[in-house]
Amino acid sequence: MRRQSSLNYTCACLLAGVATIVTTPAWAQESVSDTAAHGGEVEQIVVTARKREERVQDVPDSISVFTAAALEATRVDNVKDVALRVPNLSIVEAQQPGVALLTIRGVGQARNGEPPIAVVVDGVQLSNAYQITQDLFDIERIEVLKGPQGAVYGRNAIGGAINITTKQPTNDFEGFIQGSYGTGQDWRLSAAISGPIVPDKLLFRLAGSLRDFDGDIESVNAPRSKEANWAKDKNIRGSLLFTPSDVVSVDLRYSRLETEAGAAWYASVPPGGDINEPRPYIGDYPSWAERILNDASAKVDIDLGAATLTSVTAYSKVSSYIDEELDLSPLDGIIGQQTLKTRNFSQELRLASTGNTRFKWLAGLYYLKTRQKLDTEIFLGADFLPLFGLPPELAPLLFAQSRSTDHNKAYAAFGQVSYRFDMGLELTGALRYDVDDRNQIDRAAPGLPEYDRTFKSLQPKVSATWFWNDDSMVYATVAKGFRSGGFNPLDIITRSYDKEENWNYEVGLKASALDRKLTLTSAVFYTRIKDRQVYTLDVNNSAQTLTNPIPKSEVYGFEAEVIARPVPGFDLSASIGYTDSKIISYDTSVFAGLPSAGDYTGNKLPQMAKLSYAFGAQYEHEFGDDMSITPRVELNGSSGAYYWEVDNTDKRSGVSLVNARLTLRKGGLSLAGFVENLFDENYIIEFVPVEWSGAGAGDLSAAAPGRRWGVQAKLRF
Repeated sequence: MRRQSSLNYTCACLLAGVATIVTTPAWAQESVSDTAAHGGEVEQIVVTARKREERVQDVPDSISVFTAAALEATRVDNVKDVALRVPNLSIVEAQQPGVALLTIRGVGQARNGEPPIAVVVDGVQLSNAYQITQDLFDIERIEVLKGPQGAVYGRNAIGGAINITTKQPTNDFEGFIQGSYGTGQDWRLSAAISGPIVPDKLLFRLAGSLRDFDGDIESVNAPRSKEANWAKDKNIRGSLLFTPSDVVSVDLRYSRLETEAGAAWYASVPPGGDINEPRPYIGDYPSWAERILNDASAKVDIDLGAATLTSVTAYSKVSSYIDEELDLSPLDGIIGQQTLKTRNFSQELRLASTGNTRFKWLAGLYYLKTRQKLDTEIFLGADFLPLFGLPPELAPLLFAQSRSTDHNKAYAAFGQVSYRFDMGLELTGALRYDVDDRNQIDRAAPGLPEYDRTFKSLQPKVSATWFWNDDSMVYATVAKGFRSGGFNPLDIITRSYDKEENWNYEVGLKASALDRKLTLTSAVFYTRIKDRQVYTLDVNNSAQTLTNPIPKSEVYGFEAEVIARPVPGFDLSASIGYTDSKIISYDTSVFAGLPSAGDYTGNKLPQMAKLSYAFGAQYEHEFGDDMSITPRVELNGSSGAYYWEVDNTDKRSGVSLVNARLTLRKGGLSLAGFVENLFDENYIIEFVPVEWSGAGAGDLSAAAPGRRWGVQAKLRF
């Protein structure tokens, strides 16, 4: 087995030193026409990373920010599109809508496990991993925080957090309608309208989107006209903002997402075949999935003068279903079906100081209650039954199953204080204590056995920041992150798995120069991980198992981002991230006797690129009479070995994608043409070795789409 040696710490520090010449979010920019009034400088971005509004350059964290204009310029439709443009972040969604493999700074997500990031939409923290990869439309801002954020956001913010802010209700009537058409008969329509019901008192906003996509990944034998990755989406989101007085505001929101899509377009890799070669889906069964998300929330702010009291109440329902072929052949072989249903209720209360004072503070309480049912069934088809001496007429015959119900109650208390001294030094301390009570009932076992475990973690965070002027600072941060443990549907390897914790040490810089025509940010980090969670699958027994075979591992690296506006209308941006890792100790007893057994001490952690990068350039040329044309080009990619599993046997090399866009604007009307993956690079988005899946079809891979093109029109009013 080939292994690449890690860069030593001296080399990492030298690279980091070079990186500190650059800084702030490469995509944190407004439209060029909006910046003309500012003399062409890069705008100052306001974020809510620490649950209060403040400039991004004042926050001692590595943050990438996408404004509404940047999201439109880069054609971001999903959180996955955001990940392409953020260093040291990747999101892959291959099996079905909602099941994503997310890795941030080497901290990864095990399939069916808790995510390594907290995702917050309009102040409401999402409670289920299936909610993360929602479509993005009518968005005001996205903030990606890197490094553990557990002191403020709690469990599962072990690698970072993503804050998504949608467009708010307005006191004037406004809105838009947007339509596009692209490769694979990809029709999209979105619209929004906002305005007053009672001026200054009761405002509304209603937004929605539709998508009908025939797909563009070949399905050879499935009896349907659409390709393997077809999709249909329906989204609606409504909000009411009620301000009965100057001191009280009530924000009510509801959203619903319905998705039906092709799923699990895995292809069997023949023995000796190139694992990185994209292959068509050849199964005879049209694998498909659906996901329905319902989210409702009420946010109340009360201005108490020196402080603001905030209450956030949220309720959500998640429903997911997949019906997929497992033998991945033209035979009527093995079918798998899985149903997931969850209900989640959360309540957060927090009290925060107001005003731009030297001393700032925040205190809060959090409660979460969830209920989840997960049922998995494996069926034998007519062509496989004779192998077991059974007549084909019995098909489909139930072969294996698991049924579990999980209840979870989580409690937390948190606080944060910061103080700015005269010499420009600011000290910040935060602390959060999480308690996660988990219960599982095995509904497939005789007697309905029940299991209980409680996971606890105290998560501190300390930062020291020195501002040498209003727009430039250096910071040092130490923070702890926590991801809860839980239960597996079956106990083939282990019934329960332990919590995962890490400590992160980080030094960063943020600065502006040339009258804010150049902004820079960089960070160097070292993360120590305890009890890393790892996923393995036993297809034949419908067993999906999380375990903790890695007691100790480490990740280190750097990231840097720069944005420049050398002349009004001309924007340049660049970002780069480097991540390396090492498994310090490995428990060989966890997978003993299984095909995945081995001692992987010294190996790299899986599913992360060593180097990731994004470059962009655009120029808006104004013709006068409120008319302009804007060409844009991007290069996004990664390099270095990307290992699929902890054994480091199989890997993918680098991927580089070029995107281009040309936009013509006249007043509130804009027309655009775009191309993604301009040079039609062929690659795979996921590889599943047989040693880690038990699949009878052997090694499996899922192809990425090739070149895509389209046109888009948008009318603002």
